[in-house]
Amino acid sequence: MPSFTIHHGDGVEEAFYATDRVMTVSFHNFGNFFPGTGRIKYNGFGAEIYYALNVPLRDGLTDDNFGSLFFPIIQKVMQVYNPEAVVLQCGADSLGGDRLGKFNLSVKGHADCVNYLRTSNVPLMILGRGGYTLRNDAHCWCYETAVAVDVEPDNKLPFNEYLEYFGQWPEEY
Repeated sequence: MPSFTIHHGDGVEEAFYATDRVMTVSFHNFGNFFPGTGRIKYNGFGAEIYYALNVPLRDGLTDDNFGSLFFPIIQKVMQVYNPEAVVLQCGADSLGGDRLGKFNLSVKGHADCVNYLRTSNVPLMILGRGGYTLRNDAHCWCYETAVAVDVEPDNKLPFNEYLEYFGQWPEEY
């Protein structure tokens, strides 16, 4: 279960920390940031060691920085653990411009991670997580859903009662 967000996935990691049934991989901000957990050395317990992987990251992370870590790490996890299914948690608080987060990922950078796992031919469930800027969140999860089902979203959104949360798609999407 990979997760990328500002916050360490401590609850999910704790739930599966002493089992080999689920592997957790958390890409998260580290340092003086809540919850302050997720050190790289915390990687499982007893016979289940290495079923938890933490990738603590610093402020300012960009698509290129993140991709250079996410893709090779997830590729290796997929090769070694050969999962039957993947649950991916995508935290919109890792997007540039988030009111709380200090990463600078783009919606496309997020979606590239979704697409990478979508093409792995393993059943994939995507969960939204985090996000403190409503329009970022709406754009992110809409675009990631479109990528997950292999559809290119239209830049012209039809009128609906939630349009104010989306606005128009910027050209870089």
